[in-house]
Amino acid sequence: MNVSELSSKAIGYTTKVKPMKWLRKQFAKNYEDALAWTTVGSIVAKDGVGCAMYVYQSKHNKKIPEERRRFVTATDLTNGGLMIVAQIALFLGMRKFSEPIFNGIFKKLSNTKIVNEYVSRFRMLQHANGEESSRKLTLLKEIAKYKDKGLDTFKFILDLSAATIVAKRIVVPFIAIPLASKVEKNMERKAKLKEGIQDTNTQVVSSNPTMTHRPATAVHPSWFKNN
Repeated sequence: MNVSELSSKAIGYTTKVKPMKWLRKQFAKNYEDALAWTTVGSIVAKDGVGCAMYVYQSKHNKKIPEERRRFVTATDLTNGGLMIVAQIALFLGMRKFSEPIFNGIFKKLSNTKIVNEYVSRFRMLQHANGEESSRKLTLLKEIAKYKDKGLDTFKFILDLSAATIVAKRIVVPFIAIPLASKVEKNMERKAKLKEGIQDTNTQVVSSNPTMTHRPATAVHPSWFKNN
C-alpha cells in the first residue's frame, strides 16, 4: 500500500468521526462563519501549545541566570495568555462591526433604489444591443448573491486581520512587558512563601515547630557589662 492510499484511507476515516461530521454540517450551514471560527480556533490552539512549551523551556533553562529566569518565564506566560485572550476578544468584537463597515463602504449595494436603477439601465443596454433583456428579479437575485459573497470575504479578512495582526502585533506587545513585571513579582512572592521566607521585619516560622526566627534586635553595650 503506497502513501496516497494510506492518506486517502486516513482522510476517509477522519470524515466519519463525530466532530468532523458536526464540522461539515456547520460548513454547509454557514461557510464563512465556520471557516472563520475554525481558523481562529486553530491559531489560538497553536498559540496555547506554544505558550506552554515556551514557559516550560524558560523555567528549566539552566543557561538563563536564576535571577532572570522568573522574568523570562513571566514574559512568556504573559505573552501567551494575552495573545489568546486578545485574539478571541478582537475577533468577537470585529464580528459585530465588520458588516456595518462593509455596508458603509459599499453603500450603493445596500441602497435598493440605486440597485433598481442599475438593473433598469442594464436591461435597457441589453435591449439597445438587440439582446434579450434579463428578467429584473433574476438580476436582483444575482446582485444580492454577489453582495453576500463579497460580505463573507470582507468579514473573513477583516475579522482575521483584527485577531492576528492587531491583537498579536500591536495590542499584546504594548501591554505584555508591564504586565510581565507584575507577574514576575507575584511568582517571586509565591516562591518565597513556598520556601518559608517572608518580607523583612516579619516573623518567619521554620519547618521545625520548635524553632522560630525573629528579626535581630539591637543590644546596648551595657548589657555585656551587666552580664
